[in-house]
Amino acid sequence: MKKLTEAEFRDRTLAILRANKIFIDSKVTNNVTIAFELYQKVCADREREIFLSTQYYGNKPRTVMDAYERPKCPDCNTDMAFRAVPENEEGTKAQLVCTNPDCNVVLNSEHDLDWWMTNLRRKPEDEHDGIPEGSTEIKQIG
Repeated sequence: MKKLTEAEFRDRTLAILRANKIFIDSKVTNNVTIAFELYQKVCADREREIFLSTQYYGNKPRTVMDAYERPKCPDCNTDMAFRAVPENEEGTKAQLVCTNPDCNVVLNSEHDLDWWMTNLRRKPEDEHDGIPEGSTEIKQIG
């Protein structure tokens, strides 16, 4: 799969927003895929693929944390994912979860996601594939 640059990602996001405004807000359809297909056929200034594979990202949503070097799992040396947790008595503000499906490591952190973003090294822009500034981490609770 071709990885999107920041400009391509932004262009695609804006095209989807325009499709939503034109075809969903006007009640032509409730389906974003149909709205985007209509936008591409009727209004688009250039061709864009309707579907993009998530295979490169392991079928997980992209987050702002994809722009940073992730800590490695102490057991298997795989990248760790971040999960925000609700306020609790233990003082845990985030968890680091191993992304290897065969590894069950979950580490509690007293630091929140903002602290991690401040203290982790940013990847070069061409390696994080256009995560837009101002995006927020998807918070998985439970």
